[in-house]
Parts: sequence; structure tokens; C-alpha cells
Amino acid sequence: MRKTTKIIESAADARSYLFDLLARRDYTRAQLVQKLMQRGCDPVIATSVLDSLESDGYQSDRRFVESQVRQRTEQGQGKRKIEFELRNKGVDNALIQEVLDSENVDPKRVALDYFKRRYGQSVAQTQNEKAKRMRHMVSRGFSYDEINYAQRYQIDDPEEF
Repeated sequence: MRKTTKIIESAADARSYLFDLLARRDYTRAQLVQKLMQRGCDPVIATSVLDSLESDGYQSDRRFVESQVRQRTEQGQGKRKIEFELRNKGVDNALIQEVLDSENVDPKRVALDYFKRRYGQSVAQTQNEKAKRMRHMVSRGFSYDEINYAQRYQIDDPEEF
């Protein structure tokens, strides 16, 4: 039996629904607007409730972006992929760049750490193997410079030189 979705008709309903969502994890403002619209919420009510939640500190796009950047970096994802995911979640480009610049993350170091985790000390012997590794790293959001750096220093730590 399928559960019916409740239509949101009042600000109290919208606030309660958003609190339930935000209790589990952070969302961007755009994601929350979309969820409210799917439930038939009036745009005026949605805006006022979201403004209230933001001013009270329950919802913050900055906090969401900082969390995502930290998490994705630790997972070994490159700057390009992180930016792409955040843009798809409705985050402003200026905020994304501001947070990425303030996090002091060395993208070459992230690429090297991930490359070592993924491939260890093994060096690609054939062009096909090198190309396969390159494609994998590009799909993780790393630039060619970062990938070349990781391949060059995968065996020796560059800080030892």
C-alpha cells in the first residue's frame, strides 16, 4: 500500500516538515524549496518559512557547502566534481568558490592521496593501463595537472625531497 503525501497548507505544517528533514541532514535552500513545492506548498509560505529557518540558524547554505567540501575531499573527489554536485543542488557559484578557497585544500595533495589509496605502489606498465587510470581520476573530478602530479609522486612522497 502506497503512503499518501500530505499537502502542506500552512506555515506551521511547512515548518514541521522542514524540521523533520533538517533533523536528518543538511539541505540547501533550493532543495528545501523543491521539496515544499512537491508537497503543494504556497511559494509565499515557503519563502517566509525558509527565511525564518535561515535567520534562526537551522538552515545554512554555507554550512551545507562546507560540510560537502570537507566530506567529498576526504573521499578523494576533485574540485571539479565537488563544484558540479553543489551547482546541481542549487548552490550559488560565488559561495562555492568562496568556501573552496577558504578551506585551504591542496588539490594536488588530494589527488596524490587518493591515487595512492586506489593504486598503491603499482606503476602502470602499459598505455592502456595509464589511460584507464587517467579516465578514472578525471571521473573523480581531478584536472590533468593534478593527475600527472599524483602519477609522478605516487611512490615517493614529494615532501621528502
